[in-house]
Amino acid sequence: MIGDRIKRKRLSAGMSLQDLADKLNGSGMRLSKAALSNYETRKTVPNAKTLWALAKVFSVSMEYFVREIDTTISLQGYRKRSGLSKQRHDQIIAFILEEIEKRIEIDTILGIESIFAVPQQREIGKVEEAELIAESVRQEWALGGQPIASVSALLEDKGWFVIQSPNEEDFDGLAGFVEESHRPFAVSRSGIAMDRLRLNLMHEAGHAFLRCSDEKLGEKAAFRFAAALLFPKEKVFEELGRKRKSLDMDELVLLKRKYGLSIQAMAFRLKDLEIISDSYFSLIFTYLNQMGFRIQEPGSQDLTFQEVPMTFRRHVYRARGEGLISELEVTRFLPDHTARAEGLGPKSSADIKRLLSLPKAEREHILEAAASAAIEDYASSEVNLGESVDDIKEYP
Repeated sequence: MIGDRIKRKRLSAGMSLQDLADKLNGSGMRLSKAALSNYETRKTVPNAKTLWALAKVFSVSMEYFVREIDTTISLQGYRKRSGLSKQRHDQIIAFILEEIEKRIEIDTILGIESIFAVPQQREIGKVEEAELIAESVRQEWALGGQPIASVSALLEDKGWFVIQSPNEEDFDGLAGFVEESHRPFAVSRSGIAMDRLRLNLMHEAGHAFLRCSDEKLGEKAAFRFAAALLFPKEKVFEELGRKRKSLDMDELVLLKRKYGLSIQAMAFRLKDLEIISDSYFSLIFTYLNQMGFRIQEPGSQDLTFQEVPMTFRRHVYRARGEGLISELEVTRFLPDHTARAEGLGPKSSADIKRLLSLPKAEREHILEAAASAAIEDYASSEVNLGESVDDIKEYP
């Protein structure tokens, strides 16, 4: 168990075994790559001093390494390029597992029992069938014909975990479900245009509703599903008519601002619905290429949609507000959070409550490590016992 935790944290941090060994050696803990490998493969168990050093390198508490791992995921869709290395793949999967586990943990702390409907996959043999499934999902979700203000908020409201992964050029997104609860999740890479992010998330969500034995057909169907949810067929006909021989770029930019769908995706949508001909579709992309709009479309900077997942962050702050977690724990859940000094004192009792709630064996492991570290610090020549307690800046 401890070895699994070490490996997952190392992978999510994008470190090789040698990278981690170098980090530990730099902090004064001499460990070889082989020794770390033995920990991860459960051939040996690290002692308290080693765990303490690992906790400092990864900026986590000792509790992290002794917490039971019971989260496994199944993937239903995964879009990546051939250039994605195995190390980067492993890092992405480890990152997603970490994020899902944190979301489950904070809900458990708050006593929240999430309500969600497990998406039912439907077998398809043609891309066009994705349109009908998207229409039924829109009806089930009571979306009407209005634009979707936030794909992230919509999925979260339906009980999905929504995650934005670090920007990786060779990765687009993935979707799946947590095996223990069948709770669905959708992941998109961050750092991309808003319209692409929205399409990515809805595309990945589509894989939870579509089942297809042909992988290429399944990807096309997921895009059709996503576009149909973002820009419903009847609204397309209402906005653009049923047949067009030509289009105006400013017209498309305005529709992009309204529905949050890229011009390129809109062109595919119009071709799929036979509003424009195949030859005019090709002409649109020739123009976009010539103008350099395939990379940076006009109107992208004006989009005002909010696609930042908020449920998890809100739950973390709620737990802090109720005194269930400390300020330091907030930074563990949300690495981009800036700790507030005034929050450290009043919330310290939360750490004690969490420690006491752990199984006896886990408590003893943490306390043993803390005691070993305290003895080591006391004996260290670097600690000036004449200084005041306020000068000590490192805490476990």
